Amino acid sequence: MLPFCLLRSTVTLTVTLSPLSLSSCFLRRHALRLRGTPTSCSARLCSSNSGNTSAAAPLPIQSLVERDWSFLELDTVNSDEERRQKALRIIAAAAVRECSRLLVCMGSEWFVDRLVESAPACVLLLVIHESLFLLAMIKEKYDQVRCWQGEIAAIPCDFSALDVVFVCYFPGMGVTTDQLLSSVAGRCSPGARLVISFDQGRQVIEGKHHLQHPDMVKSVLPERTNLEKAAAAYSFQLVEYVDEPAFYLAVLSFSGSTNSA
Repeated sequence: MLPFCLLRSTVTLTVTLSPLSLSSCFLRRHALRLRGTPTSCSARLCSSNSGNTSAAAPLPIQSLVERDWSFLELDTVNSDEERRQKALRIIAAAAVRECSRLLVCMGSEWFVDRLVESAPACVLLLVIHESLFLLAMIKEKYDQVRCWQGEIAAIPCDFSALDVVFVCYFPGMGVTTDQLLSSVAGRCSPGARLVISFDQGRQVIEGKHHLQHPDMVKSVLPERTNLEKAAAAYSFQLVEYVDEPAFYLAVLSFSGSTNSA
């Protein structure tokens, strides 16, 4: 998977294409609206040292796959008010402060809306997701939000010393619990919180999402025993764990130092 970083509301993308040393990639927004099938599109590149994009040469990007994650925006369990209250409970568990540096992994557009409302003074709000379409929609709303398309392990070092990491849909991240904790531990500040949640509960994932989207939902929410065992190996401590039929929340506190993992 190619890592992309959406920088501005014009849907500017930073693309890492070794061995090319090109730094900025501009995709037309309609290319991001094609869902579910591989997409061939043409990107227009320019030097980061030049403000003139008109002379930039086109670079073809073949088989850019945009899978449909819109099912994460649907909630068949909660009323609007219940969903809102659960989002606020998840955000409160993170103990967000002014000047916090926040990372949201696989969060829905709806959750990002609630987070922007609740933490307007944070220094950094970075959203990572597989879907370029969803990231483009978030970037169109909130230019201050940084967006990264790719895996959590590939996030640049500039996005370190994080105070809070929200993992909103762990089963869709394609990593194990150990891999998640290892990646997060190397980017957390002392005392940081890792919040793993799903506001519809484990049963929706195991009984519905696994059946309907087996190519995208490849794991389950961590069990308490396994999470505690993995947490200890990466300087995390489980401080809250809720596993109810319609709500899942696991909060871990980081006691190590940045880049200790």
